[in-house]
Amino acid sequence: MQFFIHRYSIVVQEDTDIFGAYHHIIDAKQIAFSNSLFKGLSGSLLLVNIEIDYFKQLLLLLDKNEQIQIQKIFVLVEDLEEFKKTLREQFEVVNAAGGLVRYRDKCLMIFRRGKWDLPKGKIDEGEDAQAAALREIAEECNIEAIIEDKLCSTWHHYWLGGKIILKKTKWYLMTTHNPESIKPQVEEDIEQIAWLDAHEVRKALENSFSSIEYVIEKFYDLSKQS
Repeated sequence: MQFFIHRYSIVVQEDTDIFGAYHHIIDAKQIAFSNSLFKGLSGSLLLVNIEIDYFKQLLLLLDKNEQIQIQKIFVLVEDLEEFKKTLREQFEVVNAAGGLVRYRDKCLMIFRRGKWDLPKGKIDEGEDAQAAALREIAEECNIEAIIEDKLCSTWHHYWLGGKIILKKTKWYLMTTHNPESIKPQVEEDIEQIAWLDAHEVRKALENSFSSIEYVIEKFYDLSKQS
């Protein structure tokens, strides 16, 4: 599971291959949670023996404090599926889907509310993730897309009615046969749509979201393999 809380990246997994990938370790059974938990720490961090209440406090701390110097947090859990189940019991989870559309050597990006982004949206009741992703591409960008592969899933948060909502987005790699038909859906505050090459994408990511950077990195990794 890949979470993004503002600029912070949280990787939740049960695999032990994360050992050695961190600079600090915190055992939740031995160190009580506090607002000064990360004081003086930088780099990457491994959290072990995490219960859901500890994780909720972690999300709240990262949400309101962007001065923490930790760049990446690894959370080791015994059973990832059980953790996901508990998470859905503790938080309201919104399911969404989106796509990275490529055409030749360029990627489609949208500019919305002052940031470069990728088209995505909530999955409607009775709709599957792939259908939702294709619908969002059509609505927000006015193009017909074809799914090539699944890229990844991301989790991020937002506040609604005084509580944190978690959004899980399934991302798909797509292509299209009608790249020239792009048109921004202004009703969704999309100001611009552009086909960007690798250099332009890197520039756009300087004014984007950490979750979008993660999705695009997954695309370039996949491109190298193919």
